[in-house]
Amino acid sequence: MKAAWPLVQPDRLVRSLLTTRATLAEAADGILDAREQQLLLRRGAGWSDGDIPLLDEARTVLDTPPRAYGHVIVDEAQDLTPMQLRMIARRAREGALTILGDVAQATGAVRYSRWEEVLPHLPSGEGATVEELRHAYRVPREIMELALPLLDTIAPDVAPPISYRTGAAAPTVRRVEPEHLLAEAYHDAARLARSEGLLAVIVPEELVDEVPADDLWNGVPVLTPRQAKGLEFDHVVVVEPALIELRELYVALSRPTKTLVVVHAAELPAELRYVK
Repeated sequence: MKAAWPLVQPDRLVRSLLTTRATLAEAADGILDAREQQLLLRRGAGWSDGDIPLLDEARTVLDTPPRAYGHVIVDEAQDLTPMQLRMIARRAREGALTILGDVAQATGAVRYSRWEEVLPHLPSGEGATVEELRHAYRVPREIMELALPLLDTIAPDVAPPISYRTGAAAPTVRRVEPEHLLAEAYHDAARLARSEGLLAVIVPEELVDEVPADDLWNGVPVLTPRQAKGLEFDHVVVVEPALIELRELYVALSRPTKTLVVVHAAELPAELRYVK
């Protein structure tokens, strides 16, 4: 029986789709063009995190649906792909879901600009209720005002948050010579390190390897915007905004609760150029 009608294993099905041109072409006919199919093909690669939703989808179709829960709560939902959303949705009995997030901070593979782009991938998405939590209690108004102009570009349909905290120092924005960029950032970090509270220096991916591995920087936490996401610090030094994607820049600028220093050599992004 198995020889005449072999069972299809989910992992073998997905692997065949991703590694066999003819199999992918048959499945993708009328859905993906030749270029898109070529981008999906791979040779001899292992599984990645991005394959997990595909395996879950195949397992659900070929075998049995996964265990479902009475209600599912998801945080940072703005970073999930449509396939990841489907994977979560099938675990929510009768589509009972609460999803939380900030589309202005979407840094996943799919950059949503409004929640209406997320809802179609969830059960009963048309009947969902979207509630905006606009009250911001963590970031002081003086700091948030520097980041807010970015919203018009990255998430124009999102209502800007209202900061209730006031009294923090206005952000410091300094332009320096390119050859002194990291040295100046370190001097600001060293000064802030003498203050009470947590400190972080947030740098673009391109500059991480340029941070000197010497005693000067020892003990100074250096993070990329993605690494800093979801964290908060009393004092933050943001280095070279021009090299940071705008959504990630919004994340970086909204990490501090007391002090923000921006050090740059290149021209600031247009959204920040009003800063004196």
